[in-house]
Amino acid sequence: MNNIYRLSNLEIEKWKKKSDQVIIIPIGSLEQHGDHLPVSTDSIIIEHLAKKVSEKIQSLYLPAITFGISFEHEPLFNISLSHQTYSNFISEICVSLVKYGMKNIILLNGHHGNMGCLYYISQNVSDKIHSNAKINFINYWNLMKDFDHAGEIETSLVLAINTKLVKMKMARANTKEIAGSRIAYTSLTTRTGSFPRITGNGVWGDPTKASIIKGRSLLENLTQKIVEIVKEFKNFN
Repeated sequence: MNNIYRLSNLEIEKWKKKSDQVIIIPIGSLEQHGDHLPVSTDSIIIEHLAKKVSEKIQSLYLPAITFGISFEHEPLFNISLSHQTYSNFISEICVSLVKYGMKNIILLNGHHGNMGCLYYISQNVSDKIHSNAKINFINYWNLMKDFDHAGEIETSLVLAINTKLVKMKMARANTKEIAGSRIAYTSLTTRTGSFPRITGNGVWGDPTKASIIKGRSLLENLTQKIVEIVKEFKNFN
């Protein structure tokens, strides 16, 4: 069992001694993902990946942090924290873990809106932790050629994790044509309320093309790539 949520202090102490003090923090969101996926989609995906990676590298992981920065989805459902609040929140979790003795923290991010905040967590805590402690982050979608929001990719991932969570009869592609450049949309989708206006219905992509087989393949590939990056972090440190 690698999920710290279910372990006693004694069990965590034992893990700490044998896991090179690596701990993964899966970071997700609570926000709309169309009519066919749960609002916890990002959190579900990222916690699953944290579990699989921790099993591979023999580390611990926290339960997913299910709140994020999702103002771009207004007026559709989202629970969002301000950038400063979120930065302080994640930073203080990291400081607590380092004080306990977890020297290598991996922030495994599952939501695009959190990205700007996570870039600077290591700098924010540099004066509060000892120099041999390391905080690194991974945006898992950067390991994929294509990505979407509640489209074929995310829907396939959730199907592979838990089919019961997906209402395929409700799946619909974006109702507005998305033809701009990826660079432009990366900026545009950070604006408050921009996502529904760009997509028409809060979906980016076509979830009707999703399948369990695609999802399983993606999860396996992502797990392996994350493991490799964590090893790179360790070698560099």
